[in-house]
Amino acid sequence: MIRTISCKALVFLAGALGMAGVAWSADATSPLAGKWVLNVAKSTFDPPPALKSNVFVITEAPSGAIHQTVDYVEDNGNATHMELTTAFDGKEVPVTGGGEADSVIATQPKPGRFHYVFKKAGKWVESATFHVSADGKSLRGWIHGVDTQGKWKYHYVFDRQ
Repeated sequence: MIRTISCKALVFLAGALGMAGVAWSADATSPLAGKWVLNVAKSTFDPPPALKSNVFVITEAPSGAIHQTVDYVEDNGNATHMELTTAFDGKEVPVTGGGEADSVIATQPKPGRFHYVFKKAGKWVESATFHVSADGKSLRGWIHGVDTQGKWKYHYVFDRQ
């Protein structure tokens, strides 16, 4: 049984934004900009299967926002590309690509920690919370939801490249 995990890839990005709790502005280079790669061996998937790979890239966007791209491959070889731009201000923004969610609300509840709520047609489908390590080299967090196969919860670990 293959579990669709299109939006789950996006939440990996949330924690990257919390790196050292640093805010950025249009005139400064974001310490969050860069590439993050899923460490499949350190991540857990309940229930399985695990992803084969996941890479996301964070770049600066106008007005202090960030643009996030996600490319991942499921255990069956299906590849997905997704994108979003957010200022982590609690405003709902569109998600393009993967079909599981069409919008996201992203917030920063405290320095170094970020929360995402994914929606499809205005209804909740997934939630996630992530944080970046003090040294800025890893991103950890969880995501959970309910789909046609039941409840699921995953814990992800990403390494900064």
